[in-house]
Amino acid sequence: MKLTRMYQFHPVIAYGDAIGNDSFALERLLWARGARSRIYAAHAHDEVAAFVRPWRDLAIEPRDGALLMLRHSMGNDCVDEVGDLPLPKVLRYHNITPARYFVGLNEELRKYSELGRDQLRRLAAKCEMGIADSEFSRKELQASGYGKTAVVPILVDWTAFEQQPDPVVADRLADGRTHLLVVGQIVPQKAQHLAVAAFARYRLGDPAAHLWLVGRADLAGGYLEQVRAEIARLGLRDAVTLTGLVSSAELIAYYRGATALFTLSEHEGFCVPLLEAMRAELPIVARNAAAIPDTLGAGGLLLDDVTPDAVAAALERVVKDRALRRELVERGRSHLDGYTPEAVGNALASALALIGWELSGTRSRRITVLSSDQRCGIHDYAQAMVLGLRANDHEVDFVGVRHVDSADLSKKIGTISGDTDVVIIEHENGIFRDVSFVIALIRLWLRRIRIVLSMHEIEPEKFHHYRRLSAALHYRPVYAWPFELGRIFWVGLKIASYFVRYRLILTLMGALPAKLIVHSDRTEHWTDLLTPERGKIEQHPLVVMPLDDATPPANDAAKLALRRELGLPEDGFILVSPGFFFRRKRFIEVARAAPPEVTVVFSGTESAWDPRYLGEVQAYVQEHGLRNVIINTDFATMGKHVAAADALVLFYAEQFQSAIATQAVWAGLPCIYSDHPGFRLYRGAGLVAKDEEELRSRMREIQDPATYARLRRQVALLRRLLAPERNAPRYLAGL
Repeated sequence: MKLTRMYQFHPVIAYGDAIGNDSFALERLLWARGARSRIYAAHAHDEVAAFVRPWRDLAIEPRDGALLMLRHSMGNDCVDEVGDLPLPKVLRYHNITPARYFVGLNEELRKYSELGRDQLRRLAAKCEMGIADSEFSRKELQASGYGKTAVVPILVDWTAFEQQPDPVVADRLADGRTHLLVVGQIVPQKAQHLAVAAFARYRLGDPAAHLWLVGRADLAGGYLEQVRAEIARLGLRDAVTLTGLVSSAELIAYYRGATALFTLSEHEGFCVPLLEAMRAELPIVARNAAAIPDTLGAGGLLLDDVTPDAVAAALERVVKDRALRRELVERGRSHLDGYTPEAVGNALASALALIGWELSGTRSRRITVLSSDQRCGIHDYAQAMVLGLRANDHEVDFVGVRHVDSADLSKKIGTISGDTDVVIIEHENGIFRDVSFVIALIRLWLRRIRIVLSMHEIEPEKFHHYRRLSAALHYRPVYAWPFELGRIFWVGLKIASYFVRYRLILTLMGALPAKLIVHSDRTEHWTDLLTPERGKIEQHPLVVMPLDDATPPANDAAKLALRRELGLPEDGFILVSPGFFFRRKRFIEVARAAPPEVTVVFSGTESAWDPRYLGEVQAYVQEHGLRNVIINTDFATMGKHVAAADALVLFYAEQFQSAIATQAVWAGLPCIYSDHPGFRLYRGAGLVAKDEEELRSRMREIQDPATYARLRRQVALLRRLLAPERNAPRYLAGL
């Protein structure tokens, strides 16, 4: 059977751990291979909650061509219920740390480790096969009763490493000393206490060396104190640093600045840091235990003896022997070839073939993206999609159409090549006339060109014939009753005509495309106006878009120079609210809430839909003498004003979705959002204000350095998850 949908489940989804990262990376791989994929969980951390659905939604998802991948790494109370769902299932096993490591340190983890092993055995009867990260874990699946097993390595998303290293950490490791690195959670099975002892022995010959234990410690329990006690006992307080949880930029800086990585972990189901070190061209020393030899391959020195003397001797070799360092780096580079998306995708396809499921390969398609030809949000979004599709090796043309110009639309449809596989239409109110747009859809359908219709706004009022129908229903009598009686019948005929045309247009808009894409809950709510076929509708988040004619400053000096160019204050915190002056953007409320120490910039132009509001905002600012509020109406510098800001304020009363929010993410800027559902996607990377009083508080809170740094980290994560190159293949999945 051909795999058209794969649902992924894990009890807890976070970004930054191996399972969460693998889930999101596999999602992208499946889209690129033509299968739809979504992630489900019992609990999702705040930073990824908008990208994960509640696991109970699995019960109502389409089942044709669908397979559920049940990820298992620890016991959880909902796992047995998920196992009972009426979907064909495969188990993706990430290994379970044996309960003995948690005895006396963390009773809850001990309990769920034992439960996880019991569930692993029970799930063998409910799953068609077991897929492990490593040969070590595959053997455990076999011993637990899985008749068919395979190995598919964890898929690492290297885009997280395509950013500048944290400058503070980079400077710290650029002092010419030896810096040794251990990466992983501070938990007993990782054996950081042994690493500290081995480092103490190594340091006898290299007294300036420093050890960095990089990883979170929130699950360490009493083991953290054990590690600290070992550091103190060996007199290494100034030579060993426990970093705690670090950002992606900080982790990159540690990998790039370190001399070597080593691990003496006793139990690993895979050990992602080994691959990360190989990519950073670090030599590796590792313990020959559990899955480590499977993942390491020939990419490092493997030790059976982990006494301090033996480990110190190995570290001395990889630090001082230049020829050995070069050899290990080269081996690591070659070893990574087995972990590319293509290699992992092929391994998954081979595994699924064992149970009769066919996962397609990647293929290039000829695609046309059709949308507005004018510089506006929908045009810029369509251009971002073009770039994202091209990054995935598709041949893509862009066709721009003049707004509400039926002749131009008809002409442009005729220019689309006959060998086009797919036409993606980015649709928004005010671009196309309803009737001419449906005629264009019919012409494409008759030519057997598949259509993907991306609807950014759907509501009855957005359709011309509905507005005429509504106007006819609400007509007012103006004649004497005999004439009005005749008029009633005439208006009734008009209402019938408008209704038939309205319903026919919507029915064809739903029936002719092969797939309907929406970008917000508000739009999805109205999709049943177009079609009852839920299987052809998908909600995708908006991808990030670059700022118009602006580039984010590379450093503080560049930002100061940009502020000088724009005539903005060079010091102090600057908040910008950009875009057309609509009443729903509540600029006056933002001005009223702004604390005096904050500069607020309203950067936008007058709206044809609400032409009086700009004047009202200007009058309010002038009447109240608000010197900390600046109004910029130069369209050409809107992007630059955003780039010069510290953060954005998007205190909207209503919206479908926000293109400006995606531009803020692209620029790396956090925002203060209203509590409107349209901003739900971005809440992990910003602050939320329900009213003016809370808005004033958030404007002060966002200036706190720790809060601002946290939000910037989450923005960087969103930028990766919303990148066009990651999400563009999703448009084609399932076709």
